[in-house]
Amino acid sequence: MQVISQEERTRTSEPLRREAAASVPRARTDPSRIGYVDAVRVILIMLVVAHHSVESYVTAHPPEIPLPDPPLARGVVFLWVNAAFFMGLFFFLAGYFTSGAFDRKGALAFLADRGLRLGLPLALGTVLIAPLAGWAHIALDPAMPPVGYWTYLTQDFFGRGPRPEFWPEGARWPGFQFGHLWFLEHLLIYALLYAALRALLPRDRGLAAKSPPSHAAIAGYAVLLAATTFVIRIWYPQNRWIGFLGFIQMEPAHIAQYASLFAIGIFAGPRRWLDTIPRRRGLVWLAIGAGLALVAYLAAGTGATGSAGATGGFDSRNWRVCTYEAFLCVGLCVGLPVLCRELALGTGRLWRMLAANVYAVYVFHFPIVLLLQWALIEAPVPKWVRLGATVVVAILSSFAFTNWVILRLPYARRVF
Repeated sequence: MQVISQEERTRTSEPLRREAAASVPRARTDPSRIGYVDAVRVILIMLVVAHHSVESYVTAHPPEIPLPDPPLARGVVFLWVNAAFFMGLFFFLAGYFTSGAFDRKGALAFLADRGLRLGLPLALGTVLIAPLAGWAHIALDPAMPPVGYWTYLTQDFFGRGPRPEFWPEGARWPGFQFGHLWFLEHLLIYALLYAALRALLPRDRGLAAKSPPSHAAIAGYAVLLAATTFVIRIWYPQNRWIGFLGFIQMEPAHIAQYASLFAIGIFAGPRRWLDTIPRRRGLVWLAIGAGLALVAYLAAGTGATGSAGATGGFDSRNWRVCTYEAFLCVGLCVGLPVLCRELALGTGRLWRMLAANVYAVYVFHFPIVLLLQWALIEAPVPKWVRLGATVVVAILSSFAFTNWVILRLPYARRVF
């Protein structure tokens, strides 16, 4: 029997240990990178791409491109359920990590970072991406005269010239707007407001009220959100966008949700509510949110409801829709992160790759969606088939484009 000395055993096993260690992903040093939170972000960005892919198939108003066959009216329930929660949850997650980023960087570095990561894509995207939707709508509408992209960009989008005679009555002119990049504008404004607030208030170390909110507190917030949303929608129904103060692109119907969830995220971050909220509590609210969403889908499938969210005024349907939407929103915003946490989603190479592309996909997906919708206009298949193909291919293509093109550009990872 051969005897191996301790020294030989150590020398033999050392290369194996190094190889095993090299195969294990290094721990992330960025405190904002939490596996299950990354999974939530990936799910949300897929819903964003799907949302914009579906819009042209179920609505017929600008900036969606006009399709030749009738809209799929029942598909609007997908847009309504998404709009009830997905951007609000994005705002909550943005707020959740804002306090920590400010504390690590300091005020000046924090604002410089937000200016680079939010301001630069907003400025470039407003010139290179946002005009595409308006121009595509005009270019594909047979009732409109042909307009070159450069003419539309300079004259109709930026308003350098007279208003054209063909411009739709009641439509805003010039057509300047941020498109889907309004989210970046809001985050930039919230960052500026937060930095100003921190100049007056001491650092929040999360020492008080560490426990996550109870069922009663969560339900109370949902009731307050419903009441505030109802009041706003008396004058501003869903899907009505305005230029607040002349430059803030916003949909008032959802602003109470967005602003409050961002503020709650700021309060929740130092207290680690996403890590500490009990599993049972989170899954109860997930069941509430998912159940309400399922009811909406079943109602749409049986033809019992139409465009549920497009209500306004002082009537019972408005407050019922606002209450329904608020509890759906709160249920999914509380429950979805808990579900991803309990399932330990977000680990593994694929999840990390997808998570690294979330922000870039948000910025760059819209032209890909437009191109696919345009390419499939004359496809000899039912409209539902074209819709499904657009959603799937748009999601896959957006991640592929950002991962193998955008993020390979010099300095791109400093922004995205």
